[in-house]
Amino acid sequence: MIETGATSPAAGEPDHVVGGSGEISRFQIMPAVWRTYTKSKNHTNPEVAWTVTRRILADRVGAFEKAMGRVPEPIEVYLLWNKPGHFEGVGYRLEKVSKTYRERAQRFQNLYNNLGGGPVSRPDLVDAPNVTSTP
Repeated sequence: MIETGATSPAAGEPDHVVGGSGEISRFQIMPAVWRTYTKSKNHTNPEVAWTVTRRILADRVGAFEKAMGRVPEPIEVYLLWNKPGHFEGVGYRLEKVSKTYRERAQRFQNLYNNLGGGPVSRPDLVDAPNVTSTP
């Protein structure tokens, strides 16, 4: 949502932003990934987009947990969302992540912590209040 400027769950202009690589929805999901998780073409609906996002994160976090035996830290959640192939390809080892990606992930973690974020847990990643619709 940082890239699109979405600041609330209400539908708006951020839901129509298309990223430089063709990413769709306020969560900037690649179209091929979107189609893997839903047949819905309603990527401008924030509730549909959040449902798809929860599913993607649940799968990525699940793969991380299986490989690492623990939940990811916020820095790792950033990488699971933004650079999942790269992160998995280096065995989920932060020290092996590209310096550029690692710096971006560190900035995300700093922002997360500055905004009062606590430890990450699976429910935090896959549940959200007032978002109950499915595609």
